[in-house]
Amino acid sequence: MKKYLSLILITVLLITGYGYSQSHGDTVDYLKSKELDEWGILSIYSYGENIGDKKLEDVKDSEITTDHEAYILGAIPLGIDVSEYTKKIIALQRDDGKFADYVNGEGTDLINAHIWGIISLYVANEESYNKENALKWLKNNQNIDGGFSIYTGDGYSDIDMTAMGIIALNILGLNNDSPEILKAIEFIEDNLSIKENCESIAWYILARAKLHVNIDENLFNKMLEYKLQDGTFRHFKTSKKGNYMATWHGLLAQTDYNNKTSIFDRLHNLNKFNDLKESDYGYKEMMTLVNKGVLSGYQDGTLKPENPVKRGEFTKLLIYGLSLQNKLSDKTNQFSDLTNHWSNRIVKVAVDMGIMNGMEINKFYPESKITGAQVAVILVRYKGFQDLADAIEGEKWYEGYIKIAEEQNLLYDNFNPEKFATRAQCAQAIYKLIN
Repeated sequence: MKKYLSLILITVLLITGYGYSQSHGDTVDYLKSKELDEWGILSIYSYGENIGDKKLEDVKDSEITTDHEAYILGAIPLGIDVSEYTKKIIALQRDDGKFADYVNGEGTDLINAHIWGIISLYVANEESYNKENALKWLKNNQNIDGGFSIYTGDGYSDIDMTAMGIIALNILGLNNDSPEILKAIEFIEDNLSIKENCESIAWYILARAKLHVNIDENLFNKMLEYKLQDGTFRHFKTSKKGNYMATWHGLLAQTDYNNKTSIFDRLHNLNKFNDLKESDYGYKEMMTLVNKGVLSGYQDGTLKPENPVKRGEFTKLLIYGLSLQNKLSDKTNQFSDLTNHWSNRIVKVAVDMGIMNGMEINKFYPESKITGAQVAVILVRYKGFQDLADAIEGEKWYEGYIKIAEEQNLLYDNFNPEKFATRAQCAQAIYKLIN
């Protein structure tokens, strides 16, 4: 049975398994020339290429759970209803939390079947399974060295599976500081150069994108060493030709690196909010921040793009949008109205950087709505043009800042200095700042 499962998994990983380089249009062209499976479709979709004419082979009759899980990843970009598949996967969760290896409910050997059950349900935005037990099972099957094996009970950790495990752990609620994720990252860092190949580097990039942590340029450049002049990627550096599996891995990782967001988050958040359509103002900017983990929706499934933004909320959008959350440390005692406020440490970062101030000597007013003028001042300060703005005279105290902000293309649409800025407008302002 183990030998049979090995053949299945090797096939899945070799045939199956978001972009930046000097040029990767040739990478997309290569993939488009192939008979695409779920992963090829996903990688082209992640890059932003039209895939409306692509077909996906149905796997309803497959007895292997991972076939159904992978199908979801290719079907969602094509706009296919996957509810039948998600129901089937949920029904395969055993009492101990594991998703069974086979659609008959049997099989407890493949860790891959469990991890991809978690990821596929996440991208389908399906939460109605026992996440607590799923997490418990995954924790119990993490090796002492921090890695994950291909099979349960096997102490030999696999880099690709460990990176996939990191993604699943994060989906199940563990953050970057959790012992399990830190141990898994340590295993990959210690072993990547020893067991390096294109796919292993790609999966580590995908894992770090899912965690919303920095992806070192050296790591990305290391993966580019596997790219050939024709746009394809090879599994090993010694290979003379590229192949389909390595190439879709490379394209997925390139796109996640470039966008600084995870393809799994993008699919998860696709059509998630019932008050924001693709044709609406601020859609692109708001969804970019949602996918980066900067902007959150409400429990009723809305994003409320027209809601005014409070000063504390804008501070979070700013600091997290700029990926400066690693600077969070001690609380500040500078403002009496921040003593027990959730934004205390975030505000401290902005104040220490000199881009935000209190509105009185010892008051920050985190619950006050932010005006367009205040937004313009903050953006201009961050860009380092405060002295230029202060030197411009005007009837209003903020006129110099608005002039500079306009020259730097930092102002959101329908800007009004006296009106409160909405969530969609603030998202557009932050988007302009980071792009």
